[in-house]
Amino acid sequence: MSRVFLHLSFVCLIVTTICHAAAPSMDEGRKHWAFQPLLKVPLPDVKQTTWPKNDIDHFILAQLETAGLQPSAEADRTTLIRRVTLDLIGLPPSPAEVADFIQDESPRAYEALIDRLLASPHYGERWGRHWLDLARYADTSGFHNDLDRPYAWKYRDYVIRSFNGDKPYARFIAEQIAGDEVDGANEQTLIATGFCRNGSSNDDNMGKTPEAIAQYKADQMDDVISTTSSVFIGLTIGCARCHDHKTEPILAKDYYSLMAVFNGTERLGLPSGATDAKDKKVNDAAKVMALVETKPEVAATHVLLRGLAANKGVEVAAAMPAVLTARPVNFPKPTGKTSLRRRTLAEWISSPENPLTWRVMVNRVWQHHFGQGLVTTPSNFGVSGAAPTNPELLDFLATQFVANGGLLKPLHKMMLMSAAYRQQSSSHAKGQQVDPMNHRLWRMNKQRMEAEVLRDSILTASGQLNRTAGGPGFKPRIRPDLLDASQRNKWPAIQAEGTEHWRRSVYIYVKRQLLMPSMELFDAPTTTDSCALRMQSTVPTQALVLMNDDFVEDQADHLARLAKVEAGDELAKIVEQMFMLTLSRKPTEVRMSQAVEFLKSREHFSDRHSALRDLSHVLLNSSEFVYIE
Repeated sequence: MSRVFLHLSFVCLIVTTICHAAAPSMDEGRKHWAFQPLLKVPLPDVKQTTWPKNDIDHFILAQLETAGLQPSAEADRTTLIRRVTLDLIGLPPSPAEVADFIQDESPRAYEALIDRLLASPHYGERWGRHWLDLARYADTSGFHNDLDRPYAWKYRDYVIRSFNGDKPYARFIAEQIAGDEVDGANEQTLIATGFCRNGSSNDDNMGKTPEAIAQYKADQMDDVISTTSSVFIGLTIGCARCHDHKTEPILAKDYYSLMAVFNGTERLGLPSGATDAKDKKVNDAAKVMALVETKPEVAATHVLLRGLAANKGVEVAAAMPAVLTARPVNFPKPTGKTSLRRRTLAEWISSPENPLTWRVMVNRVWQHHFGQGLVTTPSNFGVSGAAPTNPELLDFLATQFVANGGLLKPLHKMMLMSAAYRQQSSSHAKGQQVDPMNHRLWRMNKQRMEAEVLRDSILTASGQLNRTAGGPGFKPRIRPDLLDASQRNKWPAIQAEGTEHWRRSVYIYVKRQLLMPSMELFDAPTTTDSCALRMQSTVPTQALVLMNDDFVEDQADHLARLAKVEAGDELAKIVEQMFMLTLSRKPTEVRMSQAVEFLKSREHFSDRHSALRDLSHVLLNSSEFVYIE
């Protein structure tokens, strides 16, 4: 039995153990809130009519007033520009951008800032990274040999371009599921099907017997089914592989009916080093990593009892999960080279009549802007998932998303323009007592920078960020004593980093067997499975790495030099520039006094530049730098 199958069986066992309630019947399941049509809800009445800045605020304020809570005051402009800039493009604002925004007295200043950030090519790099988490993107296959996937990066670049171009969500879905079947299919839409190929694979060690190969293919198909269902419709259909779902109204038959949708597919573009059943290297010259069909006929699909390919049960036809379909979906007669089954699936998923798809996606966007989703289990909208904290707002946002043609940028703007988003993040006693988890959003949630944003912000502050976009992933320096942890497809030993290593973190080569330690330490996903919600751990080793890592020390040196070049020789002005470059704000009188005293004390033991470098290092290690208010 393969390692993938064992892993998934173990996950399903854990879920079953935690969720003791039996799965509802099909009739009961159809009544579940997430499966109901989207409601066109009216704006709720509120007492404080001057607080709302757009429709979102009516839903937030109505809940606050019911709970006897007041919304927090609006954050100051310095906080707002840093928050929204890091939120949308993952880079801190420059001192000049901060000054311009503070001085701009136009009533459209904040809106213009949002429009500028949404138009930036860096927007796609920031928000594409969120999607890559869901798509379990990596540049290697994982498992023992961790084979290189030389063209996997093309999928990453496709995602970034799609976000920058604000591709309609329905089209984005269709290209990733059925890029070879969509209208206007081309190389880019083939690359999009890399979504179905991003999972771990073991193509050089999948077994040689027909039974082993069949099981391996079933395991690979499971990754496609599980990820497609959890990412696009927020359901854990993968748990029905071995038996009817233990907590959801989803049958094993539903799982294998989805397998029938994908059963005619073939993999185009294999990892370097892949072998066939005779242990011969596969000669695959395709410069993409895609999932395609080459013939309209599809082999019969059977329920695999206990998930074992050698243990076939009844034959099943292609179909959507029964609990989600009042009547069967009609699959067209195949034409040309494909069965059109995946295109039919994509059209069903992205239909305006499918409420799950639109609720799931707007919840993901809300989660990244506000620090937690309206549904706190973002890839599980099933019976075992969390109920929405504000169901009326969730349906309002989903309805707006559909009405706007599935465009994300208007959705971002609506959320960011709200008074709810502009609140201060400071806490108070009554809010903590009534709503300690801040589900009603009586303040803004303070968030720690994600791993990529932290690294990119350090490079931006030091003036060393290389903004070259796209192409094969690069490999930054990793401590030599860690390189032995990965003996195959080895990471190069790098003595000193240069400009080519200081690109944005979204372009780092993702090696499953050896993740970048600094990325992993700050909770970047492992890429083994789809990641809908990163952890936000706080552990001592994070501070130790920021304090002792060669990369941070190097950038602190560059930051000190940059501040001196831009500010001149006056110590107070150098300190002020350091604060602007790192924290996007000028130091208070107390902080200025502390910084100058620190520098003067350090100068007794070293030269001025060394003292400035030490202060730079302190700022890059500060909570004010690492956290977004």
